[in-house]
Amino acid sequence: MSDTAATADWRRRHALGLPAGSVRALLALGVVGTVCGLLVRAPDEAPPEALESLLFVVLGHYFAARAQAPADASAGPPPLWLPRGSVRLLLIAGLVGVGVIVMRQEGAASQRGVVTLVLAFAFVLGLLLTRVTGWLQRRIGGTSRVLEDMRAIVGIAAVGALALHAFFHVLPDAATVGVGRLGLEQGLAALVGFYFGSRS
Repeated sequence: MSDTAATADWRRRHALGLPAGSVRALLALGVVGTVCGLLVRAPDEAPPEALESLLFVVLGHYFAARAQAPADASAGPPPLWLPRGSVRLLLIAGLVGVGVIVMRQEGAASQRGVVTLVLAFAFVLGLLLTRVTGWLQRRIGGTSRVLEDMRAIVGIAAVGALALHAFFHVLPDAATVGVGRLGLEQGLAALVGFYFGSRS
């Protein structure tokens, strides 16, 4: 197949004639950008519930989908014609940048917006850990189930504790054990987010 035919082929297949993944990239950048903007503007307020929930759905789906995307040129250019990995880098940089801004504000540790950032960071940290461990295993030439077992046990225990707390309120509140409004409940939720990030 000629280059012209391959170009025409991917343009006919994907929405708006954009490279594969471009619409997802625009949606992800839009959702993350909106949440980040709201957190910078009013860090003591949680983003709207729908946007906060959507943030984690979008991050999870986008990172998982892009990790599995073929790197083959016949599939067309990367999303939005940007170098491969650029959109993911922009998403992470946006969250990290906003985290730094929010944490530098006086009393930021007790602000509600920090909870959203902590959960997003836990997910991204899981993603990064998986990439690093995968790279190390390829260099060493072996695999080990130990890390997988540890992540699974921690994730299952965290969900179990969250379920018990949801029904019976067994966990101490953030005022007793925690930092600002970040208590055990948010910490356990972050561990679950970390697990899903590490499996994306």
